[in-house]
Amino acid sequence: MNRPRIGLVLSGGGAKGAYHAGVVKALAEMGTAVDAVAGASIGALNGAVLASAPSLADGAARLEELWNTLASEPPLRHNMPAYLKLALAGGLALAPGRFDIRLEELARQSGLPLPGWLQDCMSDGLLSSGPLHDLMNRYLDPKALHHGLPLYISVFESMGGGADLLEAVAAGIGLRDSRPSTFFHVQSLAPDQQRSALLASAAIPVLFTGHQIAGKTYTDGGLGGWMTSQGNTPITPLLEAGFRDIIVTHLSDGSLWSRHDFPDANIIEIRPQVPIARDGSQSDLLGFDQRRIPSWIAQGYTDAMACLQRVAGATAARGALKESEQLLAAEKATLPALDASLDDVLARLRRQ
Repeated sequence: MNRPRIGLVLSGGGAKGAYHAGVVKALAEMGTAVDAVAGASIGALNGAVLASAPSLADGAARLEELWNTLASEPPLRHNMPAYLKLALAGGLALAPGRFDIRLEELARQSGLPLPGWLQDCMSDGLLSSGPLHDLMNRYLDPKALHHGLPLYISVFESMGGGADLLEAVAAGIGLRDSRPSTFFHVQSLAPDQQRSALLASAAIPVLFTGHQIAGKTYTDGGLGGWMTSQGNTPITPLLEAGFRDIIVTHLSDGSLWSRHDFPDANIIEIRPQVPIARDGSQSDLLGFDQRRIPSWIAQGYTDAMACLQRVAGATAARGALKESEQLLAAEKATLPALDASLDDVLARLRRQ
């Protein structure tokens, strides 16, 4: 009997992506097979490492090593003065348009030029993803990815950092939903565009610059279809590829994404069983440090094991019930023959 093909969805959530490393470790230990991966933002980068590994166990080991490295070697290089770095690390909320809309208006009204460093931020993003390139070179083998598990990622067509962020904020407060994200099958892209697509998916607006693919600029895939997490929980490309048994991971407390929107799929959700937030959304998003990352890895492992063991127990119970039903049906099938034999015995007794 052929086993079902299983897809894995890795949602976005910045540094909380360490949770994925624990989840994949649990999947490997439970002997779960994964046949394709779909990821958004940090989930796209984790998915690329996993998709290019020779086995799920190897992928789990690589992810854990990668995230432990991230804890000791922060992957972000800041294009800003030290005091702003400190404010950002402390949870500074990057309000929509604060850097490329409100400050431009202020400069125009005052007649004063913007500082050079701030103009650089507006054009190049507040953070450089250069170190992410180095980490991808270290942990991702492009040739292995080409022949590895099918990888799908979400990206969001950019209209500019401030405009993208405003659109997400409008969706976040319920004014209107953001435009849907676009999905790419990474192995179908030209080799020189695969890396750009992966970095685009993780390019948080304003914080990171977008990346060009086929003449269009794309940014963080989690921005699309904000109200239903259409981009941040990219199950759609797996469904379109024919997958019906899918494991979905979440990196937020109380995600509004619902498996009931996909009635034709068998979906197992791995959600944080205790709050995944540590110090607030902005701080956690960039919380690549030795305090938070190990705790997220451990939490992902614990939550996934608990979920998978419940599913395994329920599956075993259903299997036992089905076996009992089959035995009962087999016994019922023998009743007509037994009845006929009994009738024959009774008939002979009457003739004596």
